[in-house]
Amino acid sequence: MAEELNIPKSTLHQWMSKYRELKHEPVASVDRVKELEVELQEMRRLLQEKEHTLADTQEELAIVKKAVHIFSKPKS
Repeated sequence: MAEELNIPKSTLHQWMSKYRELKHEPVASVDRVKELEVELQEMRRLLQEKEHTLADTQEELAIVKKAVHIFSKPKS
């Protein structure tokens, strides 16, 4: 795997030690991989929601700025 990622084996071992939740847990159990995939999907969904909300908020802000500009002009 280290060769596929083009990283030193020692780096891979350090990552495995650091991110393994239990010391005697296998590095990649099928259940753990599935659990992480579900978590990743949920995080992607949440990110999409937040991006959509941000886009809506930016659009609303642009409208408010235009309205402020229009209504702040002195009446002739």
